[in-house]
Amino acid sequence: MTLKTHHGTKTVQELLYLFQQRSLNLSPGFQRQSVWTESDRRLLINSLFEGIPVPSIYLYRQSGNGGRLQYDVIDGKQRLESILLYMNKGPLVAGRDDVLWVKRSFNDEDPLEWWCWQELDSSIKHDFLATEIPTIEVDGELGEIIELFVRINATGKHLTSQEKLHAKYYTSPVLKTAQRIADELAPRLKGNRVLSAGQMQRMKHVELVTELLLSIDVGEPLHKKAKLNDVIKGGGLSPGDLAAATTHLKRAINITFSILPDLKTTRFHQLADFYSLVLLFHELRSEGLAVSTHGSQRNALAGSLLRNFGLDVDRVSESMSRGKGISESERPFLEYLTTVKEGTDSKVQRKHRDRILREVLNGVFEPLASNRAFNPTQRRILWHSSNKVCAVGKEPIKRWEDVDIDHVTAYIKGGKTKLENAALVCAKHNRGKGAS
Repeated sequence: MTLKTHHGTKTVQELLYLFQQRSLNLSPGFQRQSVWTESDRRLLINSLFEGIPVPSIYLYRQSGNGGRLQYDVIDGKQRLESILLYMNKGPLVAGRDDVLWVKRSFNDEDPLEWWCWQELDSSIKHDFLATEIPTIEVDGELGEIIELFVRINATGKHLTSQEKLHAKYYTSPVLKTAQRIADELAPRLKGNRVLSAGQMQRMKHVELVTELLLSIDVGEPLHKKAKLNDVIKGGGLSPGDLAAATTHLKRAINITFSILPDLKTTRFHQLADFYSLVLLFHELRSEGLAVSTHGSQRNALAGSLLRNFGLDVDRVSESMSRGKGISESERPFLEYLTTVKEGTDSKVQRKHRDRILREVLNGVFEPLASNRAFNPTQRRILWHSSNKVCAVGKEPIKRWEDVDIDHVTAYIKGGKTKLENAALVCAKHNRGKGAS
């Protein structure tokens, strides 16, 4: 998606109304602190009184609750603050004992005098409120909006290095965490053709990780633009929820690459498909199914089913492009294809895609038995009461981190998850034993 722009004007009265209706956000996450001096502000107000053109205000346009338009100020924060301050409105007014005074004459025959808003004649106030200010409304993706902010502020009062960093990564813990995870994943995402280097330069990998973190937190697909708008406005997760979502996301991505190690050769390397697959594996595990990163026959089966499904979707896509019809048995493939062709990032299409993929993998993963795994207390008792030697490899286990607990009589053969049926083993041998 590229930036879409709409050039127009808004009167001071319209901008004031938007602010009072909380539809004009002067401080989205990427904005910097106020840097104008009082002289800067006076000069702007005088320019407006004298009809001198002022630079355009850039507004990020989006739909709020009930479909009402909302605007985040990309550029023009200082100008808007100055206007609101002069009229004793806005964020700079609270707690101030003084007001903004402007020195000017409203009549060629009158001397220069200092004027504040309260002392102006009603006719002068009316003309000021009717002053039109050029605006550019933009619509685009997260990375494009932030890049626009940085570019605009490359002139005038330059952004410092720290302000550029703040603009790109915000102060939001969600975006900072997403940036860190995205950078860790960058080689895998690029190597598997999920994203190109150019897309990652535009922060698409940060967008992907951000929306996955938010989706995992609520446990279902989300509307991409709506959720990223929340982040731009400074929304986020609690520290505990963010930490949990991070853990779950990393595991879900590892599961995805474990089940499809050849991801780049399948249709699931495409962004919409990849998002859905990662989130689905998280959901299945959260629902108590035995979905893991360990190589297994079930993972192999899941990979095979997904590859075959993807090939069928691609085959239907090819048939449709040639104007050929499809059979009734091919309709599920067409339904899936529709979800990645129309409104890819909408919640409705994402949920539909999720349902179809669930049917593909239905019955592959068995439920995790609630009493199959030894609990932390049992692990500690066995560790401290044993000679700390692996029951399989017979070598010493030096670290708690390397410990696994094995059933002496296998669980699937009726062995109980009790201390008398437990054996201390190193993680390496236990996983090898399980895989065999």
